[in-house]
Amino acid sequence: MKIASLVFAGALLVSATPAIAGAHSDYTKSFPLATLQTFEFRSQQRISRDPLANNSIWAENIQNDIRTGLQSRGLTEVTQQELPDFYVTYYIGLADRYNVNAVGLGRVSWWGWPHAYGVWAVPYTESVLMVEVIDAHTDRLVWRGYDSDALNTAKPEKTLDKSVNSVVSQFFHDVKEQRG
Repeated sequence: MKIASLVFAGALLVSATPAIAGAHSDYTKSFPLATLQTFEFRSQQRISRDPLANNSIWAENIQNDIRTGLQSRGLTEVTQQELPDFYVTYYIGLADRYNVNAVGLGRVSWWGWPHAYGVWAVPYTESVLMVEVIDAHTDRLVWRGYDSDALNTAKPEKTLDKSVNSVVSQFFHDVKEQRG
């Protein structure tokens, strides 16, 4: 009977914790990503609650990490005098969330369930880094990559630059996958 209550409490804990996620992407399958060779960062107007609006250090670090990742794999950044193959934009989204946990308290009834439960909510901030690739000729979004938990103090091994690298690597993974 005690095992049943422990399994129930464990299931509640697992189902209530936020998922650990790596880089993911969505893209237009019919668009030939492999033909993209030159890029430019598109100027972005950020709203006041955007974490990058008032933090030029983060914005510059993200842009430099994206630039390094693209250039290290053979893509070229162009000047504003020539039309690139694609534009790059990037964002960080933050949202306050709650991790809800429950644990059985007190004695166990004859059915195996505890007489009382303790429930508490632990606040945390969910963060997402998003990088977009926009076709410069049609001005259409053709690829979007994102990485959850880009900013997480509970995971010191997960840093913003590692999240950027993960998203850029996902882009090149999708290019390779599309080639077949």
